[in-house]
Amino acid sequence: MTTNHAPNPGDTVTSNTTMPPPDYTCWLDDDLLDHLDWLTAMKAAYSEQLGRCEQEIHRRLAARGATAIPSETFVCEIVTSYTYDQPTLTPLLEMLNNVELAKCYEAAYTPDPVEVPAKWRVQQLLAVARRRGTEALAVVEQAKVESGRKLRFEKRKVIP
Repeated sequence: MTTNHAPNPGDTVTSNTTMPPPDYTCWLDDDLLDHLDWLTAMKAAYSEQLGRCEQEIHRRLAARGATAIPSETFVCEIVTSYTYDQPTLTPLLEMLNNVELAKCYEAAYTPDPVEVPAKWRVQQLLAVARRRGTEALAVVEQAKVESGRKLRFEKRKVIP
């Protein structure tokens, strides 16, 4: 005899729903495998629904020309990440002094057997460029390349 502690496939599960985990140790092998099959199908169905919901959020944001949906309950916004084209930052080698370069630039070097290319430490570079002003900031901005956009979604913390 099998005791199935899982919800039925048609049941509605909300973020407030908590279920005690089933005690799988007393399940027969076939029942456990059937349950795993069901959970896998539910995971796929929820994943598809999640994807469609996120697509609709992206569509609405694009239609509004917005990056966030205002809500007192949730944070829902598009977060854009950037990389910086390293060769485009080369003019900064002549603009910055040695002390500034030491903070934000690492020259290329060759430990055997591979060469490590030169690189800018962008967080430190941004701080130096802000202190330097518009000319340095313009070079950094020109090197900025959008590398991705993702949806940030979370429930706001309730402050008592």
